[in-house]
Amino acid sequence: MHSKKKYSQWLIELKKNIQQSKLQTALQVNSNMLVLYWYLGNELNTKIEKEDWGSNIVQNLSADLQKSFPDIKGFSTRSMIYMQQFAKAYPNLLITQQAVALIKKTKKTITQQAVALIGNETYFLSNSVIVSIPWGHHTLLLDKIEDEKERVWYIEQTIENNWSRNILLYQVETDLYTRQHKKRKASNFHLTLPKPQSDLANQILKDPYKFDFLQLGSQFTEREMEQELINHIQKFLIELGAGFAFVGRQFKLKIGRKEHYLDLLFYHLHLRSYIVIELKMEEFELAHTGQMNGYLNIVNEQLKHPTDNPSIGIILCSSKDTVEVDFALRNIHHPIGVSDYEFSKSLPKSLKNKFPSAKQLQTEVKKFLKKNKSKKV
Repeated sequence: MHSKKKYSQWLIELKKNIQQSKLQTALQVNSNMLVLYWYLGNELNTKIEKEDWGSNIVQNLSADLQKSFPDIKGFSTRSMIYMQQFAKAYPNLLITQQAVALIKKTKKTITQQAVALIGNETYFLSNSVIVSIPWGHHTLLLDKIEDEKERVWYIEQTIENNWSRNILLYQVETDLYTRQHKKRKASNFHLTLPKPQSDLANQILKDPYKFDFLQLGSQFTEREMEQELINHIQKFLIELGAGFAFVGRQFKLKIGRKEHYLDLLFYHLHLRSYIVIELKMEEFELAHTGQMNGYLNIVNEQLKHPTDNPSIGIILCSSKDTVEVDFALRNIHHPIGVSDYEFSKSLPKSLKNKFPSAKQLQTEVKKFLKKNKSKKV
């Protein structure tokens, strides 16, 4: 347990460190703010877990810091608890003064941009990806993701794609990490594209694709699905991922006297290639790869610029057998990927816990009927 004197001394030290000019002059800069939050969270964890001060110091410190720094937001009790979680989640954000001295001895440079100083002995890596996204993104990830490797991946993707908090929430709730890290994806990209293009093509292929935003009834056609995807083109592009530029729907290709129509045509700005997407209501069939192979021949002949990379086909089916896909893609020289798609037939995750399950409803109905029956008697 802590004494009032010890707490007062500790509070004076924290306030002094918060007032450090290197932090105060740029407290609103995201990295410095996160460094401060980590520091406070780590201090709280140390006092509670190692010095047995008791969890009540969280509320006490919150009240004292809000009183001492009325112009600085973020010292609520709830925020303090998040700071504790933040410090526990990323323990390696800290380097000591001894580590800095060692780096200097090895003639590696540590600039003021690379570290932030708190107190006299503790430095923090401010060029880490951890301190490169807003605090609101961190609290979301701390609530939703337990695995540090997965959290860091979402942080890196947020930085690369400039995701807002809402888009990050969508990607987390649709489990983008698992869908992009599936060990075995159904494609021939590794055989038909050179590195690093094959790696990037595999990264853009999700398994499955989540079309929870579609507003479709129990019975619908491929054209209706296409139209709904176009009606929600912004959400569709978010689901496809960064780099997709929409070219057209039912894009006409003419060969001889015949006309062919691509379901959806995109151009990928990073891959520098056309992407043909074909939607299939049924499960995958061998004939689908033959059709896509023909389409890619035409696109490469009629649309592809000499500086473009080979066009890529993505076949989206209601389901697939990976073994059958492997046979279908053998000896196909165009890059083709096959994936499933899913759309919501139930409540979104965020609402599921707010409504009773069917079993709970059934139990309540039985109670109600039993209650009424006893009244009648």
